[in-house]
Amino acid sequence: MKNTLLALAVLAGTAHADAKNEVAIGSFDRAMHASSANAVTADSLGGGVIGYARKLELGLTPRLQTWATGGLAIGGAEGTMFSTLTTELDTLSVSAGGRARYTVWRNLRVGGRLDLGMARAALTIREGDRELYDQGWGMTATAAAALDLLAIASARFQLGVRLELGYTLTSAIELAPAEANDAATIQLEMSQASLGSLDLGGKFFSLTVLSQF
Repeated sequence: MKNTLLALAVLAGTAHADAKNEVAIGSFDRAMHASSANAVTADSLGGGVIGYARKLELGLTPRLQTWATGGLAIGGAEGTMFSTLTTELDTLSVSAGGRARYTVWRNLRVGGRLDLGMARAALTIREGDRELYDQGWGMTATAAAALDLLAIASARFQLGVRLELGYTLTSAIELAPAEANDAATIQLEMSQASLGSLDLGGKFFSLTVLSQF
């Protein structure tokens, strides 16, 4: 009898345990307003994002949750320069930070996040058969507000969508695209063009599907 009561207590505790993990997958679109980015492409930077979060038991208020977050985003944009050159921009960013999430009612959450990270930008410039390429890394800082709409909102499992609006600051990435050459080839200055600093920061919107378990 004692063992049975103990087993029921364990099951009851497990049944009411809160979700502590979150996975989010979706897409983002960032408007790049810096003149250096506009010189490369008139398009916004768009792509996919995947994130993971772990709940932190800080116990601030009953309706407020805090999470440690990490994310990976891959983006791209295409454009033209001087009417004859085509450009292709590819980005990869990784970040880590924190999120606060407040329960308005059972199926609605509001919150925000702050994170820091690093971003890699790769730029390819083409004219006919000629191709120039360079890549570099820079720092990022992101602040965003979020709205979570949940289709399933139990204590153990949640499923829904997250709408997020924010701004990403990026440090300047120095790029000087050059033609690919082998070791035996002498590279002329005209085969390399410095573009100075590339700033990929701007406002963004993202839509993700989230699951907490």
